[in-house]
Amino acid sequence: MTGVSWRSRWWGGDGIQARLSRWLVAPLILVLLVSSAIETRLTYGPLERSFDDALADTASALAAHVRADEGRLILDLSEQSVGLLRIDTRDRVFFRVLGPDGATIAGDGELPRPARTGQQTFYDGVVHGARMRGIAYETDTRLGRAVVLVAETTLKRDEVLRDMVISRVVQDVSILLLVMGVLWLGIANALRPMRRLAQQVSVRSPEDLQPLSAEGAPAEAWPLIDALNRLFRVIGETQDAQRRFIENAAHQLRTPLAGLRGQLDLVVAQAEGLRARGAAPAEVEALEHRMRRVLHAVERVTRLANQMLVLARSERTAHETASRQMVSLAALVDDAVAEHLDAALARGQDLGAEAEPARIRAVEWELRELLSNLIDNAIRYTPPGGVVTVRTGTIDDDVYLEVEDDGPGIAPPERRRAFERFYRVRDGDTSGSGLGLAIVQEIAALYRARVEILSGAGGRGCRVRVEFPRQG
Repeated sequence: MTGVSWRSRWWGGDGIQARLSRWLVAPLILVLLVSSAIETRLTYGPLERSFDDALADTASALAAHVRADEGRLILDLSEQSVGLLRIDTRDRVFFRVLGPDGATIAGDGELPRPARTGQQTFYDGVVHGARMRGIAYETDTRLGRAVVLVAETTLKRDEVLRDMVISRVVQDVSILLLVMGVLWLGIANALRPMRRLAQQVSVRSPEDLQPLSAEGAPAEAWPLIDALNRLFRVIGETQDAQRRFIENAAHQLRTPLAGLRGQLDLVVAQAEGLRARGAAPAEVEALEHRMRRVLHAVERVTRLANQMLVLARSERTAHETASRQMVSLAALVDDAVAEHLDAALARGQDLGAEAEPARIRAVEWELRELLSNLIDNAIRYTPPGGVVTVRTGTIDDDVYLEVEDDGPGIAPPERRRAFERFYRVRDGDTSGSGLGLAIVQEIAALYRARVEILSGAGGRGCRVRVEFPRQG
């Protein structure tokens, strides 16, 4: 999951975590909004009724002071009492008393009345440009039914509602963030076995086809693990069949090739005998030339069969690490140089070694084959009179093997393709099979080693280095 932001994993991606987040968080937000609206309304209703009850109490108190005096209705209330009625730190309070004929007896004549009134009627309106909440309270007198209007502006009501909404929003956002955090941890913890499974697969080498372990994985992942294990088993069986075919074919080729080579050596010896007995030189030379060409072809096919065996064996032993032991690369280099010294002398080449002490845990025949292919390639592609040098040593605790020659080298554009099987460098010695560097790459991969093709000293020739990582 490298390179994937937490936003993508949490919300914007197509993964399980993002999908669960969308399916859980979006409905949760909707539920919180609906519940907040309902709870705010249910909570604000009783508060609004308490404000209305206060208005009703004030109206009832004023109605108690409405009385008939000399044939007319009056509000028997002192100015001080009226002043106390209107004391409020936030809202403005208005009142108006109407007689049976609708005339204003006392109070603010601009205070509107509702269109229809009853014993106690609450209504909303506007007075002096401000929104207000009022009550029309009817009271019976000796001169008829009077109406007492009491109203106040809605500043306190609006403030209470605003505080309730803000409180609910803060509470709901806090709950949402808390729930999202719990969901994040829960989903991440639930998906941790899947990430371990992905990590288990990603760190494998292409040759590792061991079955995946379902231990700790959720039940939903078991079908996937079973499918992968079946796929690994089929691939392993296919690879085993291919390796067995290569081994069998190579083994079957080696016996007739060895016999054919023996017969060719006998024919060459007979040709030399004919020459010694005075046979026609031209016929003998032609026969020897043809036999040597056939013998050269047999040698190439024999080497190809041997290299195919090495490839099959290296693939089969990709995970047989128990047989690895500490191997001295310096001693290995000395032995390899000694084995190829005759071939180098036959071409008039100077084959030497610069071996520093270095050791690595490995299977000896694998390193021996790797080094043999490097030296053989260098000898084949270096012209007569050239120099081939084999080195080993350490660089920053890493161990390396390298073979350098002063031949034509490998052009940088072709260096990557040089590791392909049966690929031969253009304008080079075509007598090779094209498997030497492929075998080197296969064996190096078993040790997670890095293989590089570099230029030789002074930019001439070729230097192939195999660098093994430090072994803990």
